[in-house]
Amino acid sequence: MPRNASESFSFIRGCKALRILVIVFVTGAMIFASAPLANAQQGGVAGATAQVDQVAQRAGVGSTDLLSIIGRVINVFLSLCGIILLGLILYAGYLWMTAGGDGSKVEKAKTYIRNAVIGLVIIASAFAIVRFVMNMLGDVAGGGGITTGTTIGGFVGSSGSLGGGIIESHYPPRDATDVPRNVGIIVTFKRPIALRSIIQDYNDGGTPADRADDTVTEGVNDAVVQIFRTNGGVDARLLSNQVRVRFTDDRRTFVFRPVDPLGSASENVGYTVALNAGASGVLFEDGTPAFGARFGDGYRWNFETNTLIDTEPPRLIGMFPRAGTRVDRNAIIQLFFNEAMDPTAVTGNTATGFTNISVLASSANVDGTYAISNEYRVVEFVPSLQCGVNTCGEAMYCLPDGGPDMEGIAHAATIEGTGPAAQFLAAGYDGAVDVAGNSLDGNADGTTQGRGLDDASWRFGLTNNINLDPPTVELTYPPASEADAGRSNVDPFEPLRVRFDSVLQGSTWNTTNGTIVPNEPAAYDDTFWWSTGQSLLTDANDPVASLADIPAKSEAYIRHRMYVTSTMYDPFLFSGIRNAYQNCFNPARSTECAGSPNCCLNRPSRADCSFTP
Repeated sequence: MPRNASESFSFIRGCKALRILVIVFVTGAMIFASAPLANAQQGGVAGATAQVDQVAQRAGVGSTDLLSIIGRVINVFLSLCGIILLGLILYAGYLWMTAGGDGSKVEKAKTYIRNAVIGLVIIASAFAIVRFVMNMLGDVAGGGGITTGTTIGGFVGSSGSLGGGIIESHYPPRDATDVPRNVGIIVTFKRPIALRSIIQDYNDGGTPADRADDTVTEGVNDAVVQIFRTNGGVDARLLSNQVRVRFTDDRRTFVFRPVDPLGSASENVGYTVALNAGASGVLFEDGTPAFGARFGDGYRWNFETNTLIDTEPPRLIGMFPRAGTRVDRNAIIQLFFNEAMDPTAVTGNTATGFTNISVLASSANVDGTYAISNEYRVVEFVPSLQCGVNTCGEAMYCLPDGGPDMEGIAHAATIEGTGPAAQFLAAGYDGAVDVAGNSLDGNADGTTQGRGLDDASWRFGLTNNINLDPPTVELTYPPASEADAGRSNVDPFEPLRVRFDSVLQGSTWNTTNGTIVPNEPAAYDDTFWWSTGQSLLTDANDPVASLADIPAKSEAYIRHRMYVTSTMYDPFLFSGIRNAYQNCFNPARSTECAGSPNCCLNRPSRADCSFTP
């Protein structure tokens, strides 16, 4: 123990000096660590790292990086300071209690306590600084948290294929947390994928669209699709017999369902999903690699599971048309769920026997196709009867004429025992289920009764009219007008948002029709990603949260990798965007700009707008 109060105070000054030293060190280390990576090519970094790891393993050298070692040393030293300060407080308490009325001893005890508290604050702040900066350094160096893969300029590589490449969407989203252990992993591609490259030993007989002659298997091709605990590395990936794979009829969306729950019942666990590239990676149906040269390292993302099993059944929070209303016959049917659904259970074509959802006209089944969108939370039915073209010259499809009584039915699935888990039958699920395999709670009573008893149904009517009103932009964030100061100093993490005056056809609000051009160095191509989704709003611009709310508008959004400071980003909305009446968006007009004939940066213009695709 220190012999006097001044000695204890000198020790506190020593800890304070340590904090200053820590700040100077980590600041310099950050500059040193990030500078070479900012200009490094991804392949070079990955290759160099692999060579160093191989040499280290053969030499028997540990694989812990220098930053981690330095961080541990600093943390240990700060911990020792904390222990000594605790001893000071205990010693001061002893002096005070044994002072026996001696004022000098009481004053000395007070000095010890005061200095110890000051030291505690200094050490706590130093510890916080160390944790923050070391985490930042870990991200720059490609480690830390649940991040895996190479980095470029501090950004994680192997991620640009989402939006800018072949990946349309996936679930769980990038860096998602609090994910239930019984989650199904979903990936949607922009083109049909060769089944043999995703599913081990699957053979489509050379006729991908005809499944009658297929040699059917279910195990994941674990050399191409790798699911593993992030801290365990790819060698600890789930093997072919540990993951079952199902896919949608268009062979673009795949659901990977682990046989056993992921993670742990006692702690959160980080996971990585890697989709590998090259001639032996993910392939198109013609045998060519799905990941182009710009994204030659494939795609990977991370998420974190919680300790729980999802036993909450999904429910409907809205539908279009609403029950009891009449709509024009070129309306599509939309079902809005409160959570992500299993695409293999809620999509299909009536021509191939899909019956998990039904649309009836005067009790007769209406032919058409069911598709999923909006981060797997919206299912849409488009009838097969063509009835004209929209203002963009695209085919428009209609429900039956003559004003028949219409009925929509979303069937619950057959359940295991008392549920909520649905039975996974030979042909898959026989009703709507969420990504955890829980059957639909059609009557929204919080429990599941299974197919028939728990179906959700509603009735509506049709007119004989065709609605040709296009969707119009009401509001954007960041603002579209150059005069608006809100275009600068934008939050680098904030999603881009566009509010339309009507509900969108979710399948058309995708990463092709809503894009962001980053204007960053080419070396950053495989780091910048974006994904799309929409929120439903009422006429009063309030969120739709239940069946009592009437959907009237869509607030479309684009999530993205964080922006780089002092860099211009160009969002583009294309005419492929449609509303629920299949009318296309006209990029040359908005509620604030009628277009004369064009609308450039939200201002009327008779000249063509400059365009950078």
